[in-house]
Amino acid sequence: MRLSIIVPVFNVENYISKCVESLLNQDIPTDEYEIILVNDGSTDGSLKICNYYVENYSNIKIVSQKNQGLGAARNAGIEASKGDAILFVDSDDYLKQMSLNTLLKTFELQNLDVLRFNYEAISAGGEIIPKKMSSNYSTIYSKSVVDGKTFLANYLGWACYVWVFLFKRELIKTNQLHFNSDIYYEDVEWLPRVLLLSQRVCSVEDVIYFYLQRSGSITKGADEWKKNKTLADKLFIINMLKNLSIGVNDTKVRAWCQGLISLTVVSLLSLVENELPVKKTELIGILKKAYLPLKGYQFTPKQWRDIFIINISPRLFCFLKRKRD
Repeated sequence: MRLSIIVPVFNVENYISKCVESLLNQDIPTDEYEIILVNDGSTDGSLKICNYYVENYSNIKIVSQKNQGLGAARNAGIEASKGDAILFVDSDDYLKQMSLNTLLKTFELQNLDVLRFNYEAISAGGEIIPKKMSSNYSTIYSKSVVDGKTFLANYLGWACYVWVFLFKRELIKTNQLHFNSDIYYEDVEWLPRVLLLSQRVCSVEDVIYFYLQRSGSITKGADEWKKNKTLADKLFIINMLKNLSIGVNDTKVRAWCQGLISLTVVSLLSLVENELPVKKTELIGILKKAYLPLKGYQFTPKQWRDIFIINISPRLFCFLKRKRD
């Protein structure tokens, strides 16, 4: 089994067929890869659609569990996987047709632990959405094979999406690299841990993955519980990054961690200013005590400006953010 494709499924009846069809329309024999559909307690027609594919395709199977979230669903898929490589695909996204064999050949011939490929964000109408400079600025697609620390510090950039990578299953299983199932932004917590244990990593610039960018954010229109969870989880992430930077003996990896802390703080202050103003004083106190002054790393001019203002005064940044919005 060359490849396991893990697809968490939760209430995506309008999207899952397009996703699965893209995984089937590939240039790999069906006995060389498996598609694992992890039904995470769907209450719509998603499970019925998944069952149809299981009944008609020998390389598709279902793992069902009560609703536990994306991280737990991915963990269940990892446990059920048998392939030499693992690919994560979100159930409202899809892959380029006839693209995986070339990708797998690169992965296998180079004996890689991790291989990154490219993606496009797609609107609901099917149009390509240009990538923001803020997320794409420091991303470098290099075919050079480097260790994970070098890749993290010099090539990764800030888009920590696990669905643009192939991972060696042995690396994940041997090191028990489970996703944190209790937080949002589980990709950001998981990916650095994988890369720091990887010895052979490289990229290809080919667009393989199409990411459906649905309208709205995690917090837009959400209830107070969800907004507060977003705040708590982002604080968890910056604390994880701080501990990671302290524990790693690599100057550039520490700088990358500090850079991502800075970007996360920018988003945190925007969150409390716009959606949780009652938490602003508490958050600023936490930031001043543990995380300020912020440091920059491979930033755009706008990002440098934001952290410069925050280091002068977080309240000034919030005020200017409110005025800009």
